[in-house]
Order: sequence, then structure tokens, then C-alpha cells
Amino acid sequence: MRDPISRRATTLRGRALNYMVLLVTLGIMAEAVATEPREHLHFTVNLRSDYASAASVGFNLVDVGTQSALRALPEGMKGVYWLGNGYNLSCSWRLSDSQITETVMGIKDNPKFSGIYYISDEPHPTVCPDAPQRLMERTALIHSLDPRGRTFVVILNSSNGPAEFAQLKDAADYIGVDPYPCNVRNELTGCNYNALRQRIDQALGAGIPGTRIVPVFQTFGQVCTSSERKYAPYYRMPTVAETEIMLAIWDEKVPVKQRPFDMAYSWGKQPSLACPTLQMADGGSHPDLRSFYKNYFARMKDTDVRPAASAR
Repeated sequence: MRDPISRRATTLRGRALNYMVLLVTLGIMAEAVATEPREHLHFTVNLRSDYASAASVGFNLVDVGTQSALRALPEGMKGVYWLGNGYNLSCSWRLSDSQITETVMGIKDNPKFSGIYYISDEPHPTVCPDAPQRLMERTALIHSLDPRGRTFVVILNSSNGPAEFAQLKDAADYIGVDPYPCNVRNELTGCNYNALRQRIDQALGAGIPGTRIVPVFQTFGQVCTSSERKYAPYYRMPTVAETEIMLAIWDEKVPVKQRPFDMAYSWGKQPSLACPTLQMADGGSHPDLRSFYKNYFARMKDTDVRPAASAR
């Protein structure tokens, strides 16, 4: 008969071995989950409840700004939650930290929430020098409340702010890159594809990997925007042929299997900013971009996409 100390040591070794086996098993399971292909995500904005039409094209992420709008989303669609702008033209947040806390706690476990928080649209460090720090603080706040949540910001990085990608690369989990190369000046010569390539290269060169870059597709013009706008219409709706070239550039620079999701601006009209839009582009008075995007999204289903950082 072995002594108690020997028996106790054997028991402890057995427990340790079982624990190690459990850890290895969990690790294998986690790796299997992490490498399992996920659904392709396509985001668009300004739907105003036109969910069925957008879904028929293939969009499955939409912008929402209230919990009631989130609850109203149909099956198959999830909300990207708009938390109000900040550090764009006004160097402050529209929503306070306490308001953000209340909102995050109210939506983070909602099954219709995508886990993506849209925290700012085109913030400008040239106008607001503290923008990078303020955005990082907001991202940190959201992470503390919802560890699985991911923040999203669209960065312009135009000639007026050529360092914005470098300044804001750590401001959010996902970085939207929104070059809109089709305008009234190149209607006869074609969209400025070199500018599109350059903007994507600038984002990558700033240290933002393709796994964090969200391509923002131009699906709007300004020819029918409100006369109350403060400037002459500048952007124009791309043709189908131009759209095909633009998406080929995006696919080359930020492959489908890398990107966390893509975004089309805009589905619905914004009176002073966007008209016509993708909602109107059905082949009647405007190019049939809806059919083109439907086919483009359908082809993506043959491409494996690895899970993005968000667990949802």
C-alpha cells in the first residue's frame, strides 16, 4: 500500500494531466471555430425602412440609431449602431460618455445587433487636433463595456488631410476608406481610378491591414440633390462599367477574403448630399447598379471569408 503523500501526488498529477487535456481540447475547438468561414457582410445606409429592397440586392447590415429601429429589423439583417458624429466639423461628441454607456448596455446582447458601433464619420484632425485621442478613448470605453464589440469610423484622408490615415489608424477597430472617384469633371473621361488606387495604398501604407479596412463603394451622385445645398453638385452616379472597374481595384487591393465587411454609400437619398442613390439605380432613369451589386455579392459566396475580430 502506497503512502498518503505518494497517492496525493499521483492524484495531483492526474488532475494536472486532465486539465492539460481540457486546455488542448478547448484550443482545438477554438481554432476550429476561428477558421470556420463566416457569412459575407454588406453594409448600406439611409434605408428608411426599405429593408426588403436592400435585402434583395444582398445587403445584410444596415445603419440604425435607436433601439426601436434595431428591434424593427427583419430576419436576416443586423444593425450597425450609429452613435452620433464627433470631431468632424465640431470638436466634440454629440453623445456623452454616460449616454454611450447607457446605449451600449442596452444593445450589446440584442440578437439583431451586429456588434459594430459606428462612432464617427470622417473626423478631421486638421480641424480637431485631439480627434485621434478622443476616438481612441471612445473605442476603449466601448471595449470596456462590450469586449466583443468593434468600433467603426470612416476616414477621408483627402488632399486637405493627407495624414489622416496615419493619425487615426488606431482610433477604431475597423477603418472605412471612402474615395469617391466619379464626379462631374470626369463624366466624359471616366472615373479617377488612379485616385482610388492611391487612397487605398495610403491606408495600407499607414499600417492599416486589409483585415481592418472596410471598402466604401460610391453608389450615389448629386445631380438631384436639394437646391438648398451650399455648393454645386460635384459627385455623379457611376455607370455599370465604371463600377465594375472600381470593384476590381478594390478586390485587388483588399481581397474579399480579408475585408471585415464592405459598405455602399448610399442606399437612400440624403437631400443635400446624395441623389440619385442605389435605391434609384434600377436601370430606369439611372444605371442598373442594383443588379450589378446583386451579382457581385452572389459571386462572393464562393469565396471563403475568415471570421472578423467580432465574435458575433
